[in-house]
Amino acid sequence: MHSVRLAGLVAHQEVLFGGHGETLTIRHDSLDRVSFMPGVLLAIRRIGTLSRRGFSVGLETLLGIE
Repeated sequence: MHSVRLAGLVAHQEVLFGGHGETLTIRHDSLDRVSFMPGVLLAIRRIGTLSRRGFSVGLETLLGIE
């Protein structure tokens, strides 16, 4: 686990997969908080469609891919 503090870098995610003699890296960087807004707006618009029974796990219901 590591932490990156860099001006202009809002979020950084990196996943590493490794095998014998090889690695695969998937990386995502967000440089502006505006990149999160489509997901925030989607959640606000669809929050009323969630079950009132308790916790919801996953994003499938909000994304309509159940």
